[in-house]
Amino acid sequence: MTRLSSLLALVLILIAGPALAAPTGGLAVEGTSFVVTTATARLASRDLVGAVFEIDDGKGGLAQVRIDAVTPAKENATILLHTFSSRDPKTGEWVNMCESDAFGRRAGFPLQGHWDGYRFVADPDAWFLACTSGSQGKCVLWGYDPWGKGPDGRPLADFYRTCQQTVRADYRGDGAPHTKNGTEIDVADIAGLQRHDSLNNPAYIFEAGWGPTGAVCVAATRWPDLLTEEALLKAAPNLGGTCDEAAARAKGALIFTRIKRR
Repeated sequence: MTRLSSLLALVLILIAGPALAAPTGGLAVEGTSFVVTTATARLASRDLVGAVFEIDDGKGGLAQVRIDAVTPAKENATILLHTFSSRDPKTGEWVNMCESDAFGRRAGFPLQGHWDGYRFVADPDAWFLACTSGSQGKCVLWGYDPWGKGPDGRPLADFYRTCQQTVRADYRGDGAPHTKNGTEIDVADIAGLQRHDSLNNPAYIFEAGWGPTGAVCVAATRWPDLLTEEALLKAAPNLGGTCDEAAARAKGALIFTRIKRR
């Protein structure tokens, strides 16, 4: 989880540039866009470039955040990537709040909901900021919109929760990650939003099937130097036994991963 993702509660919005009427409904989030309603206008993220707002910094204080740019994501044009900067309280300088993702982007977006520790809660009365470099933003780019529905109409909230465990290799669902930045994983799911690319590539093997609370079975750990299969199964023997896509599906997996042999 990035520092940006832990900033949750809106306190105040200050619109930069020409004076505008005061917001009548505060700062809301729809999809991946901010929405501000005033007495005379309804403004979305693209209208709010340059806006500065204050949010809870998760430490009992406030952080100033500025929207520097808004562009559509190449993965899905309906997802709006925001360049966020925060003001350094010591120097007064504005610093990008997101780390670089696999494509070199330092961007994020708002989402409705909040986090109970490391678990997503679908809360329409709260929102948080997610970076594309972290699991909270990456899973949306993969198609797992926590407020959306899959091709068959099923809600995607549990796919979003499952994706958090998948990206972090949180096998036991206890908040402990077992992966490294930049690790490639080949993802597929029962909804057909993601499909495996490596089925004919002998360099890849089946890793695990995943559900909202962690893995349902594990065939190989992602990085044995971080966690061996033996150590995992000693701590969680329920994850052992036959583990391929069919077995994982039978155990209720929503997402399946394949990884490079180590």
